[in-house]
Amino acid sequence: MQVRLGIIGLGNIGQEHVKLINSGAVPELAVSAVCARSMPAIDWDIPYFSDYLTLFDSGLIDAVLIATPTHEHFAMAQAALQRGLHVLVEKPLAMSIGQAKDLLSNANSVVFGVMLNQRYHPLYQRIQALLNNGELGELVRYSWTMTAWYRPDIYYKVSAWRGTWAGEGGGLLLNQCIHNLDVLQWCVGLPTEVTAQIGFGKFHDIEVEDEVSALFRHDNGVTGSLIASSGEAPGVNQFDLVCDRGMIRCDGETLTVWKGNESTAAHSKHTRAMFGTPEFSPSVYEPSATSPQHAYPLNDFARAILSGSPMHTPASEGLGSLHLANALLMSGWHHQSVSLPLSASVYEQALQQRMRESSLRAPEKLNVEIDMNKSYR
Repeated sequence: MQVRLGIIGLGNIGQEHVKLINSGAVPELAVSAVCARSMPAIDWDIPYFSDYLTLFDSGLIDAVLIATPTHEHFAMAQAALQRGLHVLVEKPLAMSIGQAKDLLSNANSVVFGVMLNQRYHPLYQRIQALLNNGELGELVRYSWTMTAWYRPDIYYKVSAWRGTWAGEGGGLLLNQCIHNLDVLQWCVGLPTEVTAQIGFGKFHDIEVEDEVSALFRHDNGVTGSLIASSGEAPGVNQFDLVCDRGMIRCDGETLTVWKGNESTAAHSKHTRAMFGTPEFSPSVYEPSATSPQHAYPLNDFARAILSGSPMHTPASEGLGSLHLANALLMSGWHHQSVSLPLSASVYEQALQQRMRESSLRAPEKLNVEIDMNKSYR
């Protein structure tokens, strides 16, 4: 038995989803229809719709994957949920935490998930396991320098929605770094306070953020930082987590773990060696080649529909990264620290003001070279 899936949005990622499912990597899903403003020049024998409501009411699908620009996620997901369709939304779940919570309140007796494919990356899964099993002791501090999201000007010029408040509701944080924010809060939890310095259009002719430097504070004393950019090259991806009995360093390809022979706090308290340090044993983990990350949440979505098994990334799991992104933007807008939980209504008011002052751009017709494998970090 297969779930009949409709895919809305046939841009870069939407086409990748169609190809992945048609390749047989997701055997319990069948692409039964697609919807977009125009049909790409691709030889697909699949019913095509230009209006998503007509698709929803066609009787051809059991579930829908929303892979459209961010500003369309909320209305499309809401309409699908109201019709009793199962829904999987590309990241981010919505523009704001308030919109996301509204969607969750309408998700009754259907499977509602979000495409958090980075959680299936073996390096991030190993980090979470190390933190949860306690073998490195309590987390003390973390930092993530993620400047490998470089995007040239053409990325924005050929798009009507990218780089605008009206189209994205944010930029680097809502589009690229939403993956990093999700992994971050998945591993260490949400902070209770954030402070951000944000560059809006620092590297590109855009309205939204393309550089972020942020500090995090947790109630248990853990502190953290994030430096992110879509305008630097060659760029760095370095995620460090310092614990009481060791340290983890991830560069996106390998994981190095230093495990101490004793607690650093205990060593500091009892040692008589003025310049001594605990001893550490390093180990390196490099995962073997794995299947495409997007296949995991797609298979998970299908199984949840067919067997009732819980999803690993239900829509509720998309709230944390969205909450964090919204709080960082609020901090950057007002040049002050922001406490979490964030007031959804206050943030929505601030976002809507910026959206009213924004508009989609007229995309330029330029020759574009697209290699989606280079888009994943």
